[in-house]
Amino acid sequence: MIMALIGVLAIVFLLFWLMKKLNKHVMVSDSRNMKILERINLGPDKMLLLVSICGKCMVLGVTSSHTEKICDLELSEDELMPKNDGTNPSFGESFRTILGNMTTKNK
Repeated sequence: MIMALIGVLAIVFLLFWLMKKLNKHVMVSDSRNMKILERINLGPDKMLLLVSICGKCMVLGVTSSHTEKICDLELSEDELMPKNDGTNPSFGESFRTILGNMTTKNK
């Protein structure tokens, strides 16, 4: 009985892990004008999105009941997501770059 319970729990955790890994690679739409460049989960039903709309980038805060634009970015999608070496900066690296640019402009 205990072995069956452990087996079922192992299958549930395996399915959860697989769905989490596969969900990162799922494209919600094939729109050419709107793209989600990066996203970071902050908690249950809370996330930050780095989006590109017609080449203009912005940071959005999204909850289950509300979506709010946090800021517009002066950098374009090409500047944030360079494609020359095949590696893209992470959301954290992009966000630190943007915050660094914002703080130096305020001084």
